[in-house]
Amino acid sequence: MKKADENATLMNGVETAAPARDEAPETFREFLYNKKNGTVLGRTAKSWVQIIVFYIIFYALLAAFWLACLTIFLRTLDPKVPRFYGKGTIIGVNPGVGYQPWLKERPDSTLIQYNLQDQSTYKAYVEQVKGYLSKYDSNATETRECGSGDSNDDLEQNPDALPCRFDLSVFDKGCSEKNEYGFKSGKPCVIISLNRLIGWRPTDFPANSVPEEVKERYKPGSIAINCRGATNVDQEHIGKVIYMPPSGIDGRYYPYVFTKGYQQPIAMVKFDTIPRNKLVIVECRAYALNIEHDISSRLGMVYFEVMVEDKKPVKKEL
Repeated sequence: MKKADENATLMNGVETAAPARDEAPETFREFLYNKKNGTVLGRTAKSWVQIIVFYIIFYALLAAFWLACLTIFLRTLDPKVPRFYGKGTIIGVNPGVGYQPWLKERPDSTLIQYNLQDQSTYKAYVEQVKGYLSKYDSNATETRECGSGDSNDDLEQNPDALPCRFDLSVFDKGCSEKNEYGFKSGKPCVIISLNRLIGWRPTDFPANSVPEEVKERYKPGSIAINCRGATNVDQEHIGKVIYMPPSGIDGRYYPYVFTKGYQQPIAMVKFDTIPRNKLVIVECRAYALNIEHDISSRLGMVYFEVMVEDKKPVKKEL
């Protein structure tokens, strides 16, 4: 008796009879299909069925375990409130400032540049602003009219309450689609907004501590906006800036609550006398008592560049 057969007999207690197999070394072709031993890739048909069934059961159980873990994890999350937000988190408590038009085709650029004598150079900006504002009309049925004494405070307590509808009529004079948001006349309008922070609302400045930059336009309950040149040279060139509305972003549209139909409040700044053919770096800041300004991390402010050209367009040669 061979040594291997003897070991098998000792382990199993009986000597199993197996069909004789060719013990000669296999060639690669015989490994793919060995007619004499009845194997494909070294396995018999029965062996292939067994291993396929095993892996089907194994991966089915693995997938079921993964889905169970994912379901348990998702049940611990609130779809309306992040798990970690507020002071001490990445989100923080200080809203950032954003602007439009920002072209997706140039995601790394903060430059608003166009030529007054070439409509094609500012068409993309006009379309971007138009598309951004269109969302305020698309979900009008999911909002409610809010008067001067109303706010979104009810959203925190009543899940069925409708958010306040943002009124775009404040931009009709000077920054509307009719005048192509000022781009056509060389007086571009830029939208200023705050990042959405759940539960955040502006805190009013005490009467005697309103910053000088916004003192004449500040209105309690709102977030004042002030745009100026980033450097002394830019401050000389930026010209007259018109704010719509003058008091900035209306605070009655806060706090932000994750709910269907919420409309983010915005303000617009119009660069009424910006010079031609000169690059102006603009710094816009939002003002409320609970908005911190930090130049290094750009907290509470945003930077972008504006360049309005006025020259004959260069014709492309065919």
